[in-house]
Amino acid sequence: MFSQPPYLLFSFFPLPDSNEAKAAHRNSLGPLQSQFITKNNTRVISQRGGLAVLPCSVTMTTPATVSWFRRKDYQLLTVGLSTYSSDDRFLVEHTRHLGNWALRIKNARKEDEGLYECQISTHPPQSIFIELRIVEAVAEILEAPDLHIDEGSTLRLECKLKRATESPLYVFWYHEDRMVNYDQEDGVSVSNNKLTSSILTVRNATARHGGNYTCAPANARQSSVYVHVLKVQSTLSKLALA
Repeated sequence: MFSQPPYLLFSFFPLPDSNEAKAAHRNSLGPLQSQFITKNNTRVISQRGGLAVLPCSVTMTTPATVSWFRRKDYQLLTVGLSTYSSDDRFLVEHTRHLGNWALRIKNARKEDEGLYECQISTHPPQSIFIELRIVEAVAEILEAPDLHIDEGSTLRLECKLKRATESPLYVFWYHEDRMVNYDQEDGVSVSNNKLTSSILTVRNATARHGGNYTCAPANARQSSVYVHVLKVQSTLSKLALA
């Protein structure tokens, strides 16, 4: 299993103000000073099937309630700690001493993309807008689609994860239809490098180690490679004829 990456799980960075967001934010502030710590128009990138966390940190100078809305259909999602959506994937994460009222979306889907509004029930109400983008994490075996090695040499396959925003729960390797992560008796070993890659190694490869290998991480599109194990005699004969 991959360990936790040394950086934030989700990517937050300001994006250019949309006209709708700018106008709504300006109107919502009125003459009051903003009580938001989180920047308006922050963008959050999460992977499909993972956990999306939309930040909203506030400094409460007077008692008020924090609510979340989905802008594309103006659906009320949460009020305070209560969830008003019938979709149980939505939940508020509240950390009182930090003023955090983050919106958590479990098992994020492509259709969850878009603008979300975090609103404080001041008079008049104040709001900021958070944009959510969903990407699909994919696996890529560097040696794909075909790898030729000599019999008796070391087979090494490296599977890299692209566009992943969180560590997968697992990365399974398959030889044909058989999962081989723990197949030590056949000389197979698998090592994982945090969020970025998984490496399968077979020492002293023989003909039985040839065939299709698949890297299948959780919440990511899998990748395959076909390994050809060549007999040394065949290789020497080809060199002699060259």
